[in-house]
Amino acid sequence: MCMQPNKPNDSPEQEEDDDETTTTSAPQPTKTSMAPSSTVLLAAAVVALTLAPRPSLAVDPVSTYCAKNFTAGQTQASISSVLATLVPRASTAYYATAMAGTGGSTIWGLAQCRGDISSSDCARCLAAAARQVASSCRGQADARVWYDYCFLRYDDADFVGLPDTGHTLILINTMNATGDLAAFDRAERSLMARVAETAGDPASAGLARKTAKFGSEGTTIYGLGWCTRDIAAADCGLCVAQAVAELPNYCRFRRGCRVLYSSCMARYETYPFFFPVTGDDDDVAAASSHAGEYETVILNHK
Repeated sequence: MCMQPNKPNDSPEQEEDDDETTTTSAPQPTKTSMAPSSTVLLAAAVVALTLAPRPSLAVDPVSTYCAKNFTAGQTQASISSVLATLVPRASTAYYATAMAGTGGSTIWGLAQCRGDISSSDCARCLAAAARQVASSCRGQADARVWYDYCFLRYDDADFVGLPDTGHTLILINTMNATGDLAAFDRAERSLMARVAETAGDPASAGLARKTAKFGSEGTTIYGLGWCTRDIAAADCGLCVAQAVAELPNYCRFRRGCRVLYSSCMARYETYPFFFPVTGDDDDVAAASSHAGEYETVILNHK
């Protein structure tokens, strides 16, 4: 098995949802029971972060996972067939599943793009994902590759429709937040709780984007939750909630953090990273001062 991380004040906290701005207290997120809590630390690395959201340039994977060695030529043929089907279908529909082969050589696959990027960027991201698994996971029947804007997976076990939080990738910004840390913490927790709630709403189609402000200068925190479309809306909400519950365990007071599973992810940053870009010019210009480096932690839930 291999998993490879890649370079990639006292004022009230205000939450923004489209045109609505509210002031709330922050609930404490509760960890769900979708996956056992025992973990094994497998790897740690430091990766570079792309500063502003530019999907046309996002061709480097966040991480690649490969497992299950095989030698049968028919299994490789099934993998090639699945990839050849997934990429063109998902490039136009933003989501696709596929199956190829029979018996022990059957392969199931899934490919998906985030719904806030263009179809051309979706196609480019998925083409890069297919090349990545073909080169890094050849001879292995379980492959998953995470990009900022797309996700691709295949396996010799049918995973489609089953929430999967077994393999966890956590990207921790090495820079701490500044200013009133307690206010930042309250705003981030409340924001991400809303992200998880929205992700579980069928109307969201598995993509939740929210913002919140904190501090006397009204600094914006950007939050996102995203699920693969094969799982039910309720499972999506639970999956994102589980990811959100990990954030304070690894990233409290950090300027940004990502928790990625095979079925969902949760992320917050202090600069715009999703589309449409909701921040003003000052937010985008300040991205370089809020980005920093990310420490990558990979966990395997038993």
